[in-house]
Parts: sequence; C-alpha cells; structure tokens
Amino acid sequence: MKQVHRQNTEVRKHYTANKNSTGCGNAKLLYAGELKKTANWKEEMHSHDFCEIVYVKSGTGFLHTNHNRLMIHEGDLLVYSPNFVHSESSLEKEELSLYFCGIDDFHLKDKEKNTIFTDDNPILKTNDLKNTFEMYFSLLIQELQIKSFYHDEISRSLVKIILNLILRLLAQKDEENFKTNEFYLCARKFIDENFQKIESIEDICKSVYISRYYLTHLFKEYSGISPVQYIISKRMEKAKQLLCDTSLSVHEIAELTGYTEETSFLRTFKKTENMTPSEFRKKTKK
Repeated sequence: MKQVHRQNTEVRKHYTANKNSTGCGNAKLLYAGELKKTANWKEEMHSHDFCEIVYVKSGTGFLHTNHNRLMIHEGDLLVYSPNFVHSESSLEKEELSLYFCGIDDFHLKDKEKNTIFTDDNPILKTNDLKNTFEMYFSLLIQELQIKSFYHDEISRSLVKIILNLILRLLAQKDEENFKTNEFYLCARKFIDENFQKIESIEDICKSVYISRYYLTHLFKEYSGISPVQYIISKRMEKAKQLLCDTSLSVHEIAELTGYTEETSFLRTFKKTENMTPSEFRKKTKK
C-alpha cells in the first residue's frame, strides 16, 4: 500500500480524506446576489429550471408558494427545486435581508437534475451551521463583486461547499430521525393531532403507555424542550396561522387552539411572541 504521508507523532497529525465521498460534482454557478435590508419588500411569484438557494441573513418574512405561506427567519435556508413556484416577502415595516444563488448542471444520486430534495416545505434550519453558511455566502458575493484573479474558480468551489453543507444538514436530519425513539415519535404524533384538546400531560402518557417522567425525558433528549412547551409551540403556531389567514376574533382563536380562558391565551401569546395577538395580526396581515 502506497504511503501518502509520514507517520503521525504527538505533535504532527495527518487527517486523510474519504476518496469515495460523493457530492455535487460539476455544479455550475449561474448567479449570486444579495438583498440588502429592505422593508415592505415582496417578489413576484416565479419558478425556474435550475436550483436556487436563498439564505435569510436577517429579519423575518414569508415564503409564498402555490399552496402555502410559511414564515421564514434569520438563519433559514430556502432550497428551491426546478419548477417550484415561489416568492419571498418581508413582514410589514420589518427589514429583510437575503443571500441567494442559482446553480445548474448537477445531478445527485437517485434525484432529478438540479434537485437536492423535493418537499412542499423547502425551508431548512441551519442550526449550528448558521455562521458557516453565512460566511460562505458572504465570501461568494465578495468574489463576484471584486472579480480578482481566479474568482471564477473560487466562486465555483464556494458554491460546491454550500451545496455539500446542505447535504450534511440533510444527512444529520436523517440520522437524528433514525435514532429517534419510537415512543417519542408516537407521543409527538399524538400531540400534533390533538394539541387543541389535550387537558393534561396524563392524556399523552395514557395514549402511548409511558410514565410522565419517561415522556419528559424523551422530549428533553430528542427535542430539547418539555412536552408542555411543545404543546404550547403547536398552539401558538396554529394561532398565528389563524391570525394571518382569518378574521376570527381573538376569543374564537383562543378556543380553537385549546384555551378555555382567553386571558390565559393572551398571556401565553405575549410571552412567546413578545406582542399581543392583535399586534401580531396588524403586523402580518396582507
């Protein structure tokens, strides 16, 4: 076997690459750009036959699709497959800034051309890779702006890094799902389907035949929050959707999200969203 480096010592280490690793091959950068901090901004609905990746640098806004309107936040990645109809917009009077790039001519195993993954929700959370993605997007824009020596090659390399970091995110997500405890999945499914009518944690425990202590342990391990916090997050998610998309009163929304007392709903909403439901509706209404 051919020796490619000298022996490791206590002070000099070698770390070899996996030669069989597969990535995004000869991906071609079409463009990259930046939306500076802009308030009251909305793009027209559109699609394209290549892959587009958008990184939310700062602010909060919406992703609009043919079937949905989803909130986007700082650190989110929007990965658009070919022919996926979409647009982004900022919240009313709130500044939104984005990095974006268009990429063509790559083909992942078992995927259509220019496709990383297919989902009605193309939003990926960057989690602990947030700063890494922002750094590489910033370097990419800088290379295209300055156009110094070898900027084309460096830009192509940066795009491949961004693509492979997305594949790493997806691989980590799959691994987490694979390792997730079956009891946790069952409990979370029960909450997802019944969060509006759950009266106590005991309702969940009885549905999956586990103790309150074990249920709390599972949620802390796999989601980082307690079952109660997860129920609240589901209720607030539903409440925000109703505030955005309907003209129902706050009292009606409180009942539809599982609160028998409006004051409890108001207190919880203010605590989690740092504004009242009325203020949220005014801010997000089209």
